[in-house]
Amino acid sequence: MRRLSLVLLLLVAAAPPVFANEASFRTDMIARLEKAYPGTAFKPGGEDLVIDAEGNGWDERTVNLHRLFLFCQNATVDDCDTVKQEFAVNIGEQPAPPTPASLRIIVRDRDYVAYLEQMEAEAKDRLSVRRPIGEDLFALLASDGKGTISSVGDKTLADLGLSEDEAWNRAWRQTVAILPVVPAPEKFREQAMVFESEEYLASLAADLTSWQKVADAVGPDLFMTAVSDQFVFAGVMPDGPGLESFREAVEEDCRAQPRCVSPNIYRFRDGRWVIAR
Repeated sequence: MRRLSLVLLLLVAAAPPVFANEASFRTDMIARLEKAYPGTAFKPGGEDLVIDAEGNGWDERTVNLHRLFLFCQNATVDDCDTVKQEFAVNIGEQPAPPTPASLRIIVRDRDYVAYLEQMEAEAKDRLSVRRPIGEDLFALLASDGKGTISSVGDKTLADLGLSEDEAWNRAWRQTVAILPVVPAPEKFREQAMVFESEEYLASLAADLTSWQKVADAVGPDLFMTAVSDQFVFAGVMPDGPGLESFREAVEEDCRAQPRCVSPNIYRFRDGRWVIAR
C-alpha cells in the first residue's frame, strides 16, 4: 500500500504524446495486420478507427482501434510502436473455448458496453451477460484464456449447460479467489489503498457488499478509481480543489493505458458507484 501523495506523483507523470490522425493510424494498423496475417483481407470499416477483416477464420470480424489510438496520443513513439505491434500480433489469437472453470467477472464502462450493444444489434444475439454496478460501470461475464478475455453470452451459456445465475455465481467465486481482499473499513481512514500489478483488479469494484461496509464506516468522501485491470485506487478525499486536481491526473493516467477501464473518479452512493462531480 502507498500513501496518497506518492500515488498522485505517479499518476501525474506524463510521456510526450504521439501525434497521428485517425485515418493514417488505421492505414498503419492495416499494414501491420496484413503482415501478421497474410491471406486475410483487412479494409477500412465504417469509422476511421475501425477495420473490417474477412477470410482465414476471421468471419467478417471487426477490429476496433479507439482505445489503442487514444493510448498512442499520450505515449512515446517507442511505447506506441510496441503496443501497436503487440496488438497486431495478438488480436488474431483465437480464445480457447470457455469452460465453467474459465468463467470470470470483469468490470467495464459504458463506452465498452455501448460497443457490445452495437455488435449485439447486428448479431441479433446477446453476446455478453452483464449487470450494472454503477452510473456507468458494469460487471460482465467473461472467460479467461491464455492472453485473452472473451465475453460470455447466451450461446456460450447454452453450450456450457449453465443458467445465467449459475454461471454468474461460479464466475464470481472464481474471480474472488484470485483477487486481493478489500481491506477492513478502518484502514481507509489511515491511508489510501492501491491495488496494482495483478490481473482482474478492476473486478474489485463489483464487490458492492464490501464497499458498502467501507462507505458506511468512512462516510461519503470515499472515492475509487479503476484506470485499468492492473490498477485500482481507493481512499478518502473530500470535494474541492484537491479532488479536481486528482480528476485531471486520473484522466491523464487513463489516456496512458492501452486498455483503460474508466477515466472517472467514483463515489459510493445507495449501493452503487456514481461519478464524482
